[in-house]
Amino acid sequence: MKKSKIVLAIVLAVVLLIAVWNVPTFSWFSRPHSQNGAQAVLGGSNGAYSLNAYNAYGVSIATYPSNDGFTYSDTATTNYNGSNIPNYNRKYFKTTLTNNSGGEQNVSLYARTLSIPTANNGSLAIGVNGPTRSYRDYSSLAKPTTYADRDVMRIYFEKDNSVTGWNGTEFYICWNESSNLNNETLGSRGENGTYYKLTHVGGNNNPNQYYADIPKTATHAFFCVENWGTNNNGQPNWGQRSQELCNLASDGQSATSSVLFKITNNYKNGNSSSNHLVEAYTGITGNCINHYYKDIFVAYGNTFDAALSNTDSNHIPTRTGYSANYIGTLKYYSGDTNVFTVNEDTGVITPKNVNGTAILYTKSTGGSYPDEQQVETTVHVTSDANYVFHDVPIVKNVKMAANETVDVNWYVINNSTTNELSYEIDEIYIGN
Repeated sequence: MKKSKIVLAIVLAVVLLIAVWNVPTFSWFSRPHSQNGAQAVLGGSNGAYSLNAYNAYGVSIATYPSNDGFTYSDTATTNYNGSNIPNYNRKYFKTTLTNNSGGEQNVSLYARTLSIPTANNGSLAIGVNGPTRSYRDYSSLAKPTTYADRDVMRIYFEKDNSVTGWNGTEFYICWNESSNLNNETLGSRGENGTYYKLTHVGGNNNPNQYYADIPKTATHAFFCVENWGTNNNGQPNWGQRSQELCNLASDGQSATSSVLFKITNNYKNGNSSSNHLVEAYTGITGNCINHYYKDIFVAYGNTFDAALSNTDSNHIPTRTGYSANYIGTLKYYSGDTNVFTVNEDTGVITPKNVNGTAILYTKSTGGSYPDEQQVETTVHVTSDANYVFHDVPIVKNVKMAANETVDVNWYVINNSTTNELSYEIDEIYIGN
């Protein structure tokens, strides 16, 4: 048995050596030099069932400018930049691809980097008219600033210990964004709303003060107290609730006041078995950040004033329907001082590292109560521009026959309604 195995191994080795010697394309290593750069062919010698891998080998390019998109210069250029392009105007180019490889190729055309200077307000897009048609707006992909809304209102609640029946350890607000809560007693568990636990902010003895952030779309709400302990299903017993509040004011949307609701010893319709009445007090200085930066792009070597300003149009704008951007005292903090530092009081950002990203924390502290609100902004530090794009595709997957020449007609357009556009493209190159 052992001798037969040895003989079989010798036979297999001989067959392998004969195959290697007689089949020139057999190799565990590199493919023959005759195929380098053009394509890797897997399959029959006649090309049937073959898989070709193209790599733009032997393809040359030359780019020619044009003023109108029809007549192009006879002289190739390496200057693809544009300066002070009026709104709705274009810069045209024709990049000629020539396949000198002698084999079929599949190539794509790219811009190495595309930059729009910080001070520029134009809207840049790149379009292609041939051999395929495409269009992409790059200014819309990364703006110097993007905005966000908190879209909540802060509701304050005060419970005086002299009010009977409200001695629970936890207080809640139940809100609904669309329909009436039907004035059901809380014990019935029948409300079609969302419960939100109130956060205690002050008055450790008397009165006790709380707050909750609820959607600004909420139209109906009531307060309730949870007396821990006692129902048959093992669930907390909701001991008391307030009357239903309708047409809620958007607390925190005013620059001068918030809304405080206070529970009373009076009852709805004068019936002690009904829900407690509430009184709304105005003139409370709480805190609020309504609108804030979601993203900021800051050029290295410059500073950026991130302060939430109610008057400076370069900062967070006052939106339609809002009368203020914030209430209270603002403080600013850097999430990574290796990327940027920020003045705690003024909000001025100083970049410390090119092409870094970190979080800016903005915190508002109110006047009447010690509660705080915080929002987060992503700060993007760039080298010398608000917009920097790398390896921007102009046209992709152009299939070229051997010795074929293809013209790629492309353009840069300023889509701004009013502002001029400047940009830089450092290099045009091909790849697969």
